[in-house]
Amino acid sequence: MNKIPGIEISLKEHFSIVRESLDRIGIANKEKKILNPSCYLLHKRGKYYIIHFKNLLQLDGKRTNYSEEDDIRQSSIARLLENWGLISIKNKEELNEKNTFVFVLPYSMKKNWTIIHKYSIGKK
Repeated sequence: MNKIPGIEISLKEHFSIVRESLDRIGIANKEKKILNPSCYLLHKRGKYYIIHFKNLLQLDGKRTNYSEEDDIRQSSIARLLENWGLISIKNKEELNEKNTFVFVLPYSMKKNWTIIHKYSIGKK
């Protein structure tokens, strides 16, 4: 059984709350008010993972250019969610030790922005 290339977590809040929060964290174009979420919540084999969209593409057998910067972003987002009390990270020693700034779109401003997903879980 292959290891899932994400960060294994346990949920402290409902799945939909964590998923919606991830929807508002990523790379933003503030001038155009466009947000590309970086990570998703994956439920696989009875476990939960915070996983970068490029790793999801990899799981689908597609080639990606997943980089250390992507790994740092994935780890930073997982730590942020844990700091907010939404999740608990398992195997913290596997996280990238570096940290990076991640853009968080406030919920109250979500309606004024366009969120463009680079991956859609469950759709081919």
